[in-house]
Amino acid sequence: MKHLWLLLALLTLCLPAAAQSKLKTQVSTTFFFRHWAEVQPYAGKPYRLSVRMKVEAPAGDSADANAFVVLFDKNKKYLGSSKLGQMRAKRRDGQWRSFAFTGTLPKTAARLTINAYVYLNGTFGYDDFKLEAEVSKGQWQAVPLLNGDFETARADSTNGFPNGWRPLYYNDAYRYGTAVEASGNHYLEITGQGVVNYGHNPAAGHTVAVNGIKLYYETYGQGEPLLLLHGNGQSISAFAGQIPELAKHYQVIAVDTRAQGQSTNGKQTLTYDLFADDMSALLTALHIPAAHVVGWSDGGNTGLSLALHHPQQVKRLVTMGANLWADTLAVTPATLKEVHKGKTMTTLLYPINKQARQARPLMVLLLDYPRMKATDLAGITAPTLVLAGQHDMIQDAHTRLIAGSLPHGQVHIFPGLSHYAPREDPAAFNAVVLGFLGQP
Repeated sequence: MKHLWLLLALLTLCLPAAAQSKLKTQVSTTFFFRHWAEVQPYAGKPYRLSVRMKVEAPAGDSADANAFVVLFDKNKKYLGSSKLGQMRAKRRDGQWRSFAFTGTLPKTAARLTINAYVYLNGTFGYDDFKLEAEVSKGQWQAVPLLNGDFETARADSTNGFPNGWRPLYYNDAYRYGTAVEASGNHYLEITGQGVVNYGHNPAAGHTVAVNGIKLYYETYGQGEPLLLLHGNGQSISAFAGQIPELAKHYQVIAVDTRAQGQSTNGKQTLTYDLFADDMSALLTALHIPAAHVVGWSDGGNTGLSLALHHPQQVKRLVTMGANLWADTLAVTPATLKEVHKGKTMTTLLYPINKQARQARPLMVLLLDYPRMKATDLAGITAPTLVLAGQHDMIQDAHTRLIAGSLPHGQVHIFPGLSHYAPREDPAAFNAVVLGFLGQP
């Protein structure tokens, strides 16, 4: 139903290491890692975090290195964070530069988590993380931080990362390890190679005018056409874990939906039927009579509408985390509550904030649409696979209602996964999708 992706991504990063027992492989333009320190003895006091970073990448490239801070209380409740990119190495000449962030620890603070990440291709270096607290006026005391200087070169046996540090997830596009300079100094070195910036890839990107707007899309691979539809507030990049594998078997057409990503918007009220009309017009403009369709969340809703109203253009449909209407019978009460809060926030910020003006129609969309009935699904003739995670924000009974109401419906629930199954376990998701699409 929805993808409040930035909030959820940040909250995932905030989870203490103990809360994430298994690291999964993900395909992404970024590689995250983290560390933490106990700060309860310094609660209420000013603190500062310093680090040295370097980036070596081709001129004009967008690669960079970043670090930010996240805080928790003793019950592991999230207390806040520094701004993303507060410490950001924008220059790419391979030279070390020092960065620092200062702030005040909340009085209930117990744990400070250091989160860092690299972006796109290049060689990145991190060294000399130092955390301090001002115990009295002008007197700064070091807060213990295991292997902040990476001089303990031993790798953690559970994840291969330098001792004391932990990657958020594995990413085959990045290699990491402890490097040694001529002086004998140790530092963390991360190298990214072959990372594709999906959603911003000029080599694969195209724009076409349809229905009074400009749709941006990217194409990969060869074979039967396969249309990829992302979720609310997302873009083509949401399918970074799917495009490489799907493109081995199909001509993948990944689209930025109207008013999202690099696609423009008109004056019409945003609805899934409107999105479906856009996709129909896109296929027509590309001279594609029919395509397979894979939609995730809002993209799944659009896929259902496309298959219902433009049946001749859909060969097979995969819909992940879709819903027919928006109430607590369809989605979890917690999800609906978050959407209401999001709508209220964007409404309050609408007069003064450009991002809020862009986001508000998408939040309204989540509450007011879709407006389908289970009986409507009888009109969908395409074989359809209905997917959801075991812990999805879409109610399990609702997912099974959708599958059971389709003339040629199948259902698959991913054990242990959530609404974000395509990111949480790309290999499992891709295997299920390819298995269905390859059925006779």
